[in-house]
Amino acid sequence: MSRTEKAPQVIKVRQWVITIGLFVIVQLVFFVVDGTSLEPNINDSNNLFFRVARWLLDSKLFTEWITPYSYPFFNMFTTLHVIAILISALTDFIMKVFPKK
Repeated sequence: MSRTEKAPQVIKVRQWVITIGLFVIVQLVFFVVDGTSLEPNINDSNNLFFRVARWLLDSKLFTEWITPYSYPFFNMFTTLHVIAILISALTDFIMKVFPKK
């Protein structure tokens, strides 16, 4: 019986190790690529999606406030990744505090 109770905990730990590991790997790639000629080039065509993306990337949020990198796309991606991790952590915490019966 204890084996069935510990199995979900092992799965959650494995899930968190993978999540944090991927975050660290992505941050290392961003750190290496930032400031080099390997930065991606965002297509600025007249498409609405690209205009909205360019407006969002050029906003003060990703050019002045959240600036771990010089390339705004990396700043936006890092911010979205952190928000996704925090939402996942909050969900896991709520499920731990209020388990289904």
